[in-house]
Amino acid sequence: MTSKAINSNSKFNIYASFNLSADDVNTLSLLYAPLIGSDAFLLYMGLTSLLDKSTLACKGLKHKDLFDAFSFTLQSFNKARFKLEGAGLLNSYVSNDGEFTYLLNPPYTAKNFIIDSPLIFYLKSKLSEDSFKRIYDRFVLDSVDKTELENITKSFDEVFQSDVYTDDTIKKFGYILGKNASKFKISDKSFDFDKFVKLIDKAYLPAGVTNEFKESIIQLAYVYQFNEDEMSYIFSESLDRKNEFSLNLLKKKIGVYFQAKRNLDSPKIVEKNEGEANVDQIEYLDKINPVDLLEVMSPNYPTSYLSTINEIYSKINLPRGVINCMICKVLRDKGGELPGVKYFEKVAESWMADNVLTTKDAIKYVTTLKEEKGSGYSSKSKVKNNPFDKEDGGFESL
Repeated sequence: MTSKAINSNSKFNIYASFNLSADDVNTLSLLYAPLIGSDAFLLYMGLTSLLDKSTLACKGLKHKDLFDAFSFTLQSFNKARFKLEGAGLLNSYVSNDGEFTYLLNPPYTAKNFIIDSPLIFYLKSKLSEDSFKRIYDRFVLDSVDKTELENITKSFDEVFQSDVYTDDTIKKFGYILGKNASKFKISDKSFDFDKFVKLIDKAYLPAGVTNEFKESIIQLAYVYQFNEDEMSYIFSESLDRKNEFSLNLLKKKIGVYFQAKRNLDSPKIVEKNEGEANVDQIEYLDKINPVDLLEVMSPNYPTSYLSTINEIYSKINLPRGVINCMICKVLRDKGGELPGVKYFEKVAESWMADNVLTTKDAIKYVTTLKEEKGSGYSSKSKVKNNPFDKEDGGFESL
């Protein structure tokens, strides 16, 4: 299926399999919001509020209605949506005719967020020690003595799968979601789990190499940016009194080794940037007027070009800097000739489908900037001893 770009007039549907509780709102406000930001938090709450409480669905709205209701621009909406998707709170789909479907996922329970989710490590880096402790204690400390009670609370994965696949409004999306939809998804393939398994003694795993074990190792390796050798060493240091592997012990050990290796209390979460554009380039494209742009890119241009550019500005729903970058690219590719508005509308649709939404994005897009690989921990040789004992090793193109 060819990816379709969102515009103000494109329609969308919303589905969910749950109603938010007061506890969910507390979790979203205190645990998720510091990570995803206010716009993403507002978008999640806004989409939730649009649902019919009886059917848990909302159909046939236009994106313009959503933008107007919550003061979003196309760009701020997409950025907020991407954050929700990355945090596992939203799945987005598009049909062949360009209609979008948003499937809302419930947040982790507070305790599952703290105990099971890698997001807790990022939250710790965003808050002061006192603020983190205050929020942590709020959710962890219990006022009720549970020593005589049996905890029968469902895990998130159990609740999510059960709710999604028994809700008639969601069943038709089963072929998209699959039977193993995960809450916190890591698509990074840099960690070689098969190599890691070869480095460990599987006799320490009473249940063998389970999917749960695999997902936990890949998540933690990603969060802390440890390679296979380092994770195998931490694995060997995470044996309990029965001489069996303990995931809880590994979670404690990995934090200790991270502090020793990186001299940081916890890993930090940042928005992903695949390269940096020069600030002067961004300001230039944001501010340049049509006359100056044409004089630079197409000297002796016909006067009709000015009206064409003005029409482009009025019809294409992208920031001025992005449009200027697009005009530069097209003029360069066309040898100084400026096509009509319909040509630019097709180019804009393609750029939006590729998430080119800011001037920085546009500069990267047309100059094919590539993200430099970080130094990381990319040793390809097997570390026999403790790996933690060793030291770490132009605009004119537009």
